[in-house]
Amino acid sequence: MRLKTWHCLSFLTLTTLSAYFPGLSAGYNSVDDLKMISWIDQSGPLDLSQLFVRSSSYYYRPLTILSYTLDRDLWGAIPSFMHLENILLHLVCVWLVYAITKQFLPLWGCKRQGPALFAASFFALHPLATESVCWISGRTDPLMAVFLLLGLWLTALGLSSESRLAALSGGIALFLACLAKEVAVFILPGLLWLIMVFPGPSAWMERIRQRLWALFVPTAGIVGYLMLRHLAIARDSGVYTALKGVAGGDYDLLNKLRIAFKVYGFYFKKLLVPWPLNFGIVEISGWYVLGGMILAALLGYLLWRADIAGALGLMAFCVLSPALLVVFGKMTWTPLAERYLYSSVALFAPLAAYLILRLRTFVPVQARRFLEAGLVALLLVFFFTTLHRAWIWQDNVRLYRDTVAKSPDFAAVKTELASALLRKGKTAEAESLLLELHGTSSVHGYINDDLNLAEVLFSKGDLEGARRALIPLLDKNHKKYFDLLQSLIRINDWRLGRTDDLAEKKAIQQETLGWLLEEQRIRPLAFTLYRIGKQYLALDNKKQALEYFKRAYAQSRPDAHFRDAAGTFIDRLEGS
Repeated sequence: MRLKTWHCLSFLTLTTLSAYFPGLSAGYNSVDDLKMISWIDQSGPLDLSQLFVRSSSYYYRPLTILSYTLDRDLWGAIPSFMHLENILLHLVCVWLVYAITKQFLPLWGCKRQGPALFAASFFALHPLATESVCWISGRTDPLMAVFLLLGLWLTALGLSSESRLAALSGGIALFLACLAKEVAVFILPGLLWLIMVFPGPSAWMERIRQRLWALFVPTAGIVGYLMLRHLAIARDSGVYTALKGVAGGDYDLLNKLRIAFKVYGFYFKKLLVPWPLNFGIVEISGWYVLGGMILAALLGYLLWRADIAGALGLMAFCVLSPALLVVFGKMTWTPLAERYLYSSVALFAPLAAYLILRLRTFVPVQARRFLEAGLVALLLVFFFTTLHRAWIWQDNVRLYRDTVAKSPDFAAVKTELASALLRKGKTAEAESLLLELHGTSSVHGYINDDLNLAEVLFSKGDLEGARRALIPLLDKNHKKYFDLLQSLIRINDWRLGRTDDLAEKKAIQQETLGWLLEEQRIRPLAFTLYRIGKQYLALDNKKQALEYFKRAYAQSRPDAHFRDAAGTFIDRLEGS
């Protein structure tokens, strides 16, 4: 039977949704998801000008933030809906990989749809995609890839049909990809190379002259994005951190070159052999330097080929290249991550189809069925690996047990496992893990084992012990300062209920008030203003209480759960 487009798209839809089905019942991940949901929930009504031209965020990703804000406004940021959105974005990327490969097949002398179906299936089921698809905070990658792949498809369509409108649409899509995730800008060299080497009737230099419009449009899209970013961010701390890590740091030039070869060699191996899959990659073998050297030689060969296949390989490397900035800039909780390969896998998939077409010409006709059976077997292995990985991502305890098993010396991920165990009510196991960590490791940034240990003490009713564990940290861990304040305030709320001594109650309330005022200084929120008002009222300072209730009422959203209560307090205090 001759494959038709709708056959292929139906198959791709069914297999993609089947592989990622377990993800629909997953919750929030304790790394970034909870922080992001809290920030979105408290950021107030949707303000497009604030998102796009007055951003104060570390990352300038307005399109991604817009998608999360719409999740909040449309369906209350329900995790199953947010996971479904990630899966559907991945499915759109799969369709685009199919469309791109199908568009290139006639230029490779192939009229069948089988290679396009293989390329799209290769990407749809590749295990490296699971981190970006199953992690709500990983949405940046599939969202960026949708517009990146759409831009590539429209650019190729414009070149083959000589349509300026298609080329212009491709430039707009590239601009939108940058608004989803900034690393999209790095595709530009590879995309310009594709435009220059795309087949045509004229000589090479004449083709370039005829394609000046096609070369200008994506360049203008990138320049437009950079100008908008400059206008939106007063001090671009994200770029500053990345450049500081590359220009400075603890390594000399030769050492940085060695690290670059090792990192890219590791990612090159991951692209071809994705196992083992690990959410917390912190150390890799020095032997990957050899892989980096092989990759450098292959990139040189692809550039020398000056054809579409070579351009696809170069684009796959270009969108991966900024992963090195993460290593030098120490910008995330792990220096290496599988999600950085998401777009590279999508761009490599059509190249994989091309390589198999070329390989097929060297295989005897009688043996081709074995080649095809091998490819089917590979896709089946990918399918069950991805299905299993999506099942692991379904539960935080399961995910962090897996990560700890693969990175046993990564203390930070052990505290995440402890947090997950606490949320499951497995206090004894969490306490054992935290006592093992306590005093033997230093955990920075996103995670703190002392917070988890205090949570264990709190759950056991030892409020004073939990308080004693946290108080010294106020002067030591500035990145977790706000979280520490929240934990201490919660402990004080329970301490109030355990004492009948009026003097002690007043001291606790005064201490809580000071911490709430500090919270408001660090991270201004209307709800914190409301809580400050309640503390002043408890301390019988009605004048200050009225002021804060008024501020909370004025600054809260119309549907805020505390707004009516603030209004009631205002009426009572003004009437007294």
